[in-house]
Amino acid sequence: MSGTNARFYGAIDYSPAWLLLGMALIGLAIGAVVIIFYLTRHKEIKTIANLKIEAPKIVNMNMLRSKYLHLIDDAEQSFQRRQIKASECHQKLSKLVRLFYCEAMGFHADIMTLSDIKKSNYKDLAELIEKYYPDEFDTLEKGPVAQSAERAREIVRNA
Repeated sequence: MSGTNARFYGAIDYSPAWLLLGMALIGLAIGAVVIIFYLTRHKEIKTIANLKIEAPKIVNMNMLRSKYLHLIDDAEQSFQRRQIKASECHQKLSKLVRLFYCEAMGFHADIMTLSDIKKSNYKDLAELIEKYYPDEFDTLEKGPVAQSAERAREIVRNA
């Protein structure tokens, strides 16, 4: 290098926009860490001691009964007009009775299996749903729909 003229360059001047961009990226990274930290913290465990006491819901049973009796009649009439099959009608009746219990007593029977319902205090509901099961899955379509609808009406009237 003795024969060449060595040139040295000074520091390259950067625009202040690069500084601002770098600071914004660092701010975003810190913000992301804070958000991740906040979202992954354990929430307070709900116990009986810290649960809020909710006022009991008052249900107008006469209106609820008439609503479900009307829906049961609609299901039976749909079968009689041959709009649905017998197995579909049994399934619909089963669902209606379960939903009635859900609205009337707060018992979520619409999402329970038959074995779950049998473990509950609602023995009449369990017996009725157990009678519906063979007819719901019957491929020969010979389950007595009128009898099943009447059983559903009795449950709704007596609840």
